Amino acid sequence: MIRTSIPVLCYHNVSDVDGHSPERFREHLDAIADAGYRTISSRELLSVVRGKMKAPRKSVVLTFDDGHISNWLAVVPELERRGMTGTFFALTDFTVPGKVRSLNNAPELHTMSECFKSAHRDGDFSQFINESEIKAMLGKGMEVFSHGCSHQGAFRTFKADWKMGDENAHWGAWTIYPGFDPKWPVFKVFSAYVYNGFWPTLNGGTDPKFTLRPTRERLEFCRRDFRKSLERIRELNGFDEQLFCWPWGQFCQDAEAELKKAGYVGAFSLERFVNSKGTNPFRLNRIGVGRPKDGQWIQNRLKMYGSDPTARVFFKFLPKRTEIRSVLYATDSVKLSGGSRQLINNVSAMSSMGIKTYALLSKDSPIIGELDDLNVEVIKFDRFSDYFHAGSFLKNLIREKSIDVVHSFHNRAYKMGVLARLMGARFKLFINRGVISRPNDLFFLWTAIANGVITNSMQCAEVLKKYRVMKSRLNVVYNAYCGPDLGPPKPRKKRGVRFVYVGNSAEIKGFDIFLQAAARFCETGNFRDMEFVGVGISEKDLSRLENHLTPTVRERLRVTGDIPHEQVLEELRFSDILIVPSRKESLPNALLEGFDFGLPAICSRVGGIPEVVRDGLNGYLCDNEDAGCIADKMRILADDPAARFNMGCVGRTVVRTLMTQEAKGRNLMRVYMGETLREELPVEDTAKGMQPEEQPYGQCQH
Repeated sequence: MIRTSIPVLCYHNVSDVDGHSPERFREHLDAIADAGYRTISSRELLSVVRGKMKAPRKSVVLTFDDGHISNWLAVVPELERRGMTGTFFALTDFTVPGKVRSLNNAPELHTMSECFKSAHRDGDFSQFINESEIKAMLGKGMEVFSHGCSHQGAFRTFKADWKMGDENAHWGAWTIYPGFDPKWPVFKVFSAYVYNGFWPTLNGGTDPKFTLRPTRERLEFCRRDFRKSLERIRELNGFDEQLFCWPWGQFCQDAEAELKKAGYVGAFSLERFVNSKGTNPFRLNRIGVGRPKDGQWIQNRLKMYGSDPTARVFFKFLPKRTEIRSVLYATDSVKLSGGSRQLINNVSAMSSMGIKTYALLSKDSPIIGELDDLNVEVIKFDRFSDYFHAGSFLKNLIREKSIDVVHSFHNRAYKMGVLARLMGARFKLFINRGVISRPNDLFFLWTAIANGVITNSMQCAEVLKKYRVMKSRLNVVYNAYCGPDLGPPKPRKKRGVRFVYVGNSAEIKGFDIFLQAAARFCETGNFRDMEFVGVGISEKDLSRLENHLTPTVRERLRVTGDIPHEQVLEELRFSDILIVPSRKESLPNALLEGFDFGLPAICSRVGGIPEVVRDGLNGYLCDNEDAGCIADKMRILADDPAARFNMGCVGRTVVRTLMTQEAKGRNLMRVYMGETLREELPVEDTAKGMQPEEQPYGQCQH
């Protein structure tokens, strides 16, 4: 004989406002009866799985989550009319004293989203069943168990689907944020019992910062919430044994362990499988019933899940999705390059978000000293070029430290990561690419084995796509400003203008174009109070560029040589206009640093620069090697201090809004979690509402 399995159907609210309409719900009940099925209680189901009761053939359990008042007003009467029973799961924090209500005196029904928002925002529980209604339901042969205290959510991802002010913003945000702001982002919401989640703090500001909740805090929350809800529901239903229903149907082993410790004897999820003798009572399976499903759909599901063999065929398991809790950054670089600074920035962003962070570095790397004040564990390693040994070392390190993600910079590090994966190590591998030059011919093969490539501009991603890197592997995470915040820039009260170049003398950086533009600028008018600064350029470099260096420019040119990064920032701080004349560039850090100090930028229209600089908005763009155009824009800004100040304010707003350490950290996490990210920076949208000040001009907003 074919062994019986007991289907369990999951509903929520039943009303004409939201959920299943009463008409559709009646159709479902009639379809169940017409199929020859009868309802049994959840306690009877518990006896079946324990082997204390034989599974009745053609039996079904009807469950209703959230405890909406429509369960009392609409569901119970229809069940009573047909001699059926149901199991209702109430939110115990929302269950308050009150009189039994009827259709005549019940409040106007709202959508479940509004019900939850009102409950968490205003403490208004009128849309949920109250104590008296629960007692009345029990008196009519229904069951009422716990759905937890308050349906607490957690943000697991950083994909912003809405803002709080949006009409369709997920109500779970109201369980997470400490207040309300229409501009706060709303990410996907998951169960706070199961996911550590990222939690917002305001720290006196208006923009929330997010930190991963430690596992121990989540389990402490589970412990408190489960015990509180069990004590409360036992007061209400009087049952010796208590069943539980996981919010969102989500569960995990460590939360389940806390549920057992609290005293529950079983739990329902939204997985689909067999419900019969031997089924784990903490893994009771249910079938979610969507709003548009008709009676025929119900009858089909009863057939599919009404016997052991077919229920096994049509299984649906919902394992807990992976959370990123630890990240390792790896590079063999022994230079403090732009890429190295972004690695440092990534470490800072991850550790400040509560992610356990590691850095795998050469023992002589200057990066080590830059990490002294950060919450990171540095691991020194000097055999990056011994690829087999390096891969084996990383494989063992992944296992020892339980590392979830390896983010590699420079070729030896990513090859090390690829080999570790080929050796069987289980982790996500990402390859960083911050240059726009052609990769080596085998680069695409390495990326095919990795989880993805992280570039710092759309143009860099486009270059890699031309060289056979799969589009699905390409992600764009823009650089973040790495320097100190010295406050909003103020208008400079001086006659002269200082033009600054930051880089080196390599041809692709275009210092020769800077000198040509400076010479043409001096030919176009007053240059007496003008100054040109070459940061990173030495006197030796100038000797190779004599053909581009006029006496007028030489008299007003100061070069700094190779100086520490702190001094580079000081040079930018006391300059007025940044010139970026590169022939090839992805996204230079100096551009963001200049923006943060309120400098407008005059740049070549190459690489990823136009993705940050909008012509006439926060700077000017000129064609590659067009020194004449650069000179013309230099003159425009030199003659108009208000224009360059306002452009600089837009640039600072872009950096302080779109290119912060927090924004980069969230975008990295989106990629680490499996999202393919290629979103252009909304520079124009960010600048909207910034009105140029009338003379005398004021201060930047950020």
